[in-house]
Amino acid sequence: MPRKINYTPNPEQMKLWPEISGNKINGLNELKFRRPEYVYWRDPKEITFGELQKWFYKQNIDPKLQDGRNDRIIEEAVSIAEISDTLTIKTENEWSEAIKLKSAELGVDAVGITSLEMNRTYEGVSVPYNTIIVLGLAMDYNEMSAAPEVSAGAHVVKEYTRGMKASKRLASWLRFHGHDAEPEHGPFAGKLPLIPSAIAAGLGELGKHGSVINKKMGSCFRLAAVLTNMRLKHDKPDIFGADDFCTNCQICSKFCPPDAILHEKKNVRGEKKWYVDFDKCLPFFNETAGCGICVTVCPFSRPEVRPNLMAKLNRKRLIS
Repeated sequence: MPRKINYTPNPEQMKLWPEISGNKINGLNELKFRRPEYVYWRDPKEITFGELQKWFYKQNIDPKLQDGRNDRIIEEAVSIAEISDTLTIKTENEWSEAIKLKSAELGVDAVGITSLEMNRTYEGVSVPYNTIIVLGLAMDYNEMSAAPEVSAGAHVVKEYTRGMKASKRLASWLRFHGHDAEPEHGPFAGKLPLIPSAIAAGLGELGKHGSVINKKMGSCFRLAAVLTNMRLKHDKPDIFGADDFCTNCQICSKFCPPDAILHEKKNVRGEKKWYVDFDKCLPFFNETAGCGICVTVCPFSRPEVRPNLMAKLNRKRLIS
């Protein structure tokens, strides 16, 4: 376990801070529902925090990061297949099973299927699909345990590219079989934030640190997705006790250098949930190529802790 880092934001970075709070854009303390807005990982000209995003890339120029970004650019240029005129017919269950098997072939570690709700898409975005296939790709814990060192950030870049490859190849495979499908992947924000759909599709529960906690991977994984209109068997949310555990656990909060992880749930665009203070998190995130401390100190992410923790939660669930 790392020691907590004493942190003071870089004055050069803070000079670029906009007048509006990122927490306000995200809807912190709002009691009424509204769709999310873009706040980061978008064309800098389109977002309030664009100058800070540009600063991130000027600051983080280590060759390990650059190599990963170059690989991502190469993959971004790869086209997905045209939709075949020949439609492969299967039942909902058969297609759902086939998609999960194909995803595993592509190196995906977890798959969930759910409806694509328009209220989960970004404000102003129209999506012509009604189903989302969410993909979870496990990261190497040993690589991530170096966070906030640049090697951990480079590993995240690599895993986002792996997610991009998997989503594009799965979409191409479905299109080869005559079904319209579109890949959705990070690190840049697409049509919707993937975490709400991942939770709805059974990939885990939202943790205090703002990431999904999965039974087998903890929070040490990245998300990608495929959007489609196929009729598929939908998965159910997987409620296994992570949310309750986070209520009493303080580990990620304790180790967060900028103290950005809140101890209690907050109202965010009309929903009470865990929330990470964007304005506190972003400066340290920018200065450390993406940080990652909260993901690696999470007990669910630690391979030596997770099995016993899951067994304990299972026993508790059986008793209750």
